[in-house]
Amino acid sequence: MSSLPDQVQKRLADEFKLAASMVAKSSDISEKNYYFSVFFGETGRQLNMHWDADLSLLHLVVQAACQQIGGRAQLTSGASFPLGGFPDGFLPAIDEVSNELATAFEGKEVDVPRLYAAISRIAELTYLISGNGVYLYQKGMIGI
Repeated sequence: MSSLPDQVQKRLADEFKLAASMVAKSSDISEKNYYFSVFFGETGRQLNMHWDADLSLLHLVVQAACQQIGGRAQLTSGASFPLGGFPDGFLPAIDEVSNELATAFEGKEVDVPRLYAAISRIAELTYLISGNGVYLYQKGMIGI
């Protein structure tokens, strides 16, 4: 990741800190997902100010996660996991990864290893709630 301009870095740090706080306060998956979407929404806006390939990766991964979470949330009407809903520990895992993203941006420079660990974790959680991911979760090959 190249060094971000100060105004981009500060804006992302501020927005991500607030978003992580709102994600953690939300107990409803749809509300949690709404606040989680700030991580790709604000990233997209900042990409208009300063292009960065790492930010584009963050944008794409979180956007895909929000779409998968939203789709899975629609399956919750009466169906429990694995046919609908989310496995135990999934919602706290979203809280944790949101906090990791916020923390990665809070310093003077982006903590790139922390950012990539968070992006990887988001991808893993997204896959976990996909059809094959649920199967692998049941087999014990992927976990929260």
